[in-house]
Amino acid sequence: MREASKSSRCMVLLVLMLAVPVARADSWDLPTTKSYLSPDKTWRFTVTPRAVAGPLAYFQDKVAGRKDAGALPGNLQKRAQGFMEHRVHGHWQAAWNRQLLNEVSPVSAVVSPSGQVATFDNWFGNGIGDDVVVIYGRNGRLVRAMALKDFLPARYVDALPRSVSSIWWGGDHHFSADGRRLILSVVVPDEKMAEALVDAKAARIELAFDTSSGKELAPPEPAWSRAVAQADQVDAALHAAEARREAVFVAPLRAPHGDADVDWHRYLAEAFFRIDPDWENGYPATKVLRLPQRKDYAASVGFLRDALHKELYRHGVTMIASPSQDNLVRVLARLAAGVPHGWLRDVRIYVAVDDAHTAAVARALAPTGARYVQLNPDIAIPQRRQRLDAMRAEKQRNGSEP
Repeated sequence: MREASKSSRCMVLLVLMLAVPVARADSWDLPTTKSYLSPDKTWRFTVTPRAVAGPLAYFQDKVAGRKDAGALPGNLQKRAQGFMEHRVHGHWQAAWNRQLLNEVSPVSAVVSPSGQVATFDNWFGNGIGDDVVVIYGRNGRLVRAMALKDFLPARYVDALPRSVSSIWWGGDHHFSADGRRLILSVVVPDEKMAEALVDAKAARIELAFDTSSGKELAPPEPAWSRAVAQADQVDAALHAAEARREAVFVAPLRAPHGDADVDWHRYLAEAFFRIDPDWENGYPATKVLRLPQRKDYAASVGFLRDALHKELYRHGVTMIASPSQDNLVRVLARLAAGVPHGWLRDVRIYVAVDDAHTAAVARALAPTGARYVQLNPDIAIPQRRQRLDAMRAEKQRNGSEP
């Protein structure tokens, strides 16, 4: 269940939310026209992207399955356009002009000394699609288009680092000096980089392709075997970690035993998705009152005060918890006493307290107008059926469940 498409990535984020580690977020600027030169500067390849309304519009259309995602009204260009020129006697002459395979734009390209070109990746999705690598001949003829799976084992692809939109598989690709080979610089997966940026220090291996046929040439040994073995290890570790996260997602939710802020915030947010009626469209504000002996205790009191007094929190859902229920009740009563009558009438406030403390919390919050909901930390919360169904459906789509 390692994300097979943009739509499935969206579903995974919505469904598993806190059950999987959140992939690194990334952002995309609007694509722009770019030109690429051969090493001897006698060939120039210019890519004109298909215009899109914006990254958000494009993403929403892709999730909805709309054709020509993010297209601007009236724009007739359906795909990226490529224009190759050759410099002869100091003047640029057109060599070929054709529609590229990329829906919006490739991310990058390289030009050979003989006028061939290779494009890499897709705008809004590195490593995604059947045109991650495309080789065009000197006359613009398509030589070969490849997805990652066409030249990397499936487990290798699964082990590569990724973000919300992309698989970060490589970079710094180039043609050989004679232009007969395309050299792909491919990242060697490492567990430490699984959720991180791929930097210049990342280990890489070079895979070569014949530029006239697109055929992959023999990989370098024993480096390739070592890279595949390492990718297999990373993939196995990732699947084991995913299985553990899935088990947590499926299991009843229990309150933390310690005082780690992050554990309590996760508990509150996950409880929201399991019990709140607005779970599909909302997201809660979570506030954790720390133990009084902690040096950062006063800051947590301030955060809780903000949740009761500031305009920002007058709508929606606020979830509150503390490792000390006794202290939480005392602080809530004091802070709520200064809230104007009815100030929070459009807010649902969940407070993680047991039966011995819930009446006091209800009394403290009553004048604020908030709808108080007890979140009893002594009672495990089962997973919501709709989320379980969505998770199973996602696994079936990705072929990881019969």
